[in-house]
Amino acid sequence: MKRLVNVLLAMFLTVALFFAAVPMPAHAEFMDLKRSGVSFNLKPGNWTIVHTKLPGSKKFQKVFTKITKYKRVPLGGSSGTKSSSGSSGGNGVKVILTVQVQLPKRLSKKIAKTLQDRRNNNLPGDTYVDYLDVVYVDQRTGENLKTSVTDGAEGDNYKDAKVTETDWKPYKPQKVTWGGGSYSYYVSYAKSITIDFPTGYKKACVGVCGNCTSNYDKIQEWNQGFTDGYTVFSDTSHVKLGSKKKTAKICHMFKVK
Repeated sequence: MKRLVNVLLAMFLTVALFFAAVPMPAHAEFMDLKRSGVSFNLKPGNWTIVHTKLPGSKKFQKVFTKITKYKRVPLGGSSGTKSSSGSSGGNGVKVILTVQVQLPKRLSKKIAKTLQDRRNNNLPGDTYVDYLDVVYVDQRTGENLKTSVTDGAEGDNYKDAKVTETDWKPYKPQKVTWGGGSYSYYVSYAKSITIDFPTGYKKACVGVCGNCTSNYDKIQEWNQGFTDGYTVFSDTSHVKLGSKKKTAKICHMFKVK
């Protein structure tokens, strides 16, 4: 029996050493976004449903979102030639788009009262749009395109991407009333976005994402690492760990082309 155990152990070690010695393919990719289960169904001109948690309800709430404007402009030349170092040799692309979000129905009184309580106490997170985020992510690494703090081991050109965005602009004022109180809010919001990146870079993604929790303070704390560039997208409150099905409802991406 002891001899059999020793033989099996020797076989296991041999197999383990073999696979350890085999190099990983050069084309192997982490694919943080696909492995996390996000949906790539955000498209110009089409409404998409985003689910998010709002204070005052344990259920996910539906919000509509779409890209209302999209424009791609070549920069720095017409050749689009990419150098061997991975940069664009002075050439690049500018993408200009507008993202809109909109409530499909009036807020419930319970949610409205909870948001009004936050407003009365001068607390952030007193509108539904505070529980949605527009994110800019490298599809392969899952890293935040708005920061260059992190450094890819392969020197990926995502570091050359530059993102600028406006604040949310509100539209369509609305009010929910109840005995002794009311809550004023806007039905729709939109923001303009500009992304500059090298020609040949094809991993830039724009996403409209809800959150798997309605705790505003927890959301900010949870996502701080991604915001600062020290963690990847799969570590945010936009990803429901252990449930790709729920993540697919929360996160909706558009691959910039």
